[in-house]
Amino acid sequence: MYNNTIKALEIIFKGEYDLKNPAVTLRGIAAKNQLITAARNDTIINQKDPVRYFYLLLKGRACVLNHITWSNDNVVDFLEPLDILGMVEYLNNVDAYTAFVIAATDCVLFRIPVEIFVHIIQQNAFLCYQTLLVLGKVLESNMNRAETNSLFHPKDILGHYLYLQAEHVLPYVCPLTRQVLAEKLHINLRTLYRLIDSMNENGYLTRRKGKIVIEAEHFERLKVRYGDVVL
Repeated sequence: MYNNTIKALEIIFKGEYDLKNPAVTLRGIAAKNQLITAARNDTIINQKDPVRYFYLLLKGRACVLNHITWSNDNVVDFLEPLDILGMVEYLNNVDAYTAFVIAATDCVLFRIPVEIFVHIIQQNAFLCYQTLLVLGKVLESNMNRAETNSLFHPKDILGHYLYLQAEHVLPYVCPLTRQVLAEKLHINLRTLYRLIDSMNENGYLTRRKGKIVIEAEHFERLKVRYGDVVL
């Protein structure tokens, strides 16, 4: 069983399987519970479930969704072969999956327990190197996306920042000038002024002698919107 798992991983990382029907190539090598099929719109991974398995996407396309109710678009990323789902959480010592993964098309995945995969790549130089190559592609994709897309609107970047600062002390008085705050959050200065006016009108902050101030009542409103959210 263990040797078959190594053989299956070598076939997968070499790309020596039928891309249209991976199960045909891996039949007789991978165990039945290792090959997972997901129909379009099926949930592959549930956010906050414990990270017990890595999932190697062999066929299809999946989307990563972060369950953030205040975001207009919860889609964080799209995945295609050969992505390794769960690896980022593991490397960052996060015990639970940080997002939902939903099949955007029919998908086939190779599922392997975390401890087994880690043990194998510690012993197998080829598989370790191939894993690093996959992670390198993921990093490149994330960097490209960060340069071309903003996942969160400026109002939520500002609101979330103020919420985090106010967690430590109330009332919270932002010590930064508008210019410094705009640069820190990568928000256009004119946009920042407009957002501050809007948040003031909607009860998320107040202004006192030119300073942004978060009182207890403002913090409670921010907490409803941004509590338990990681940007």
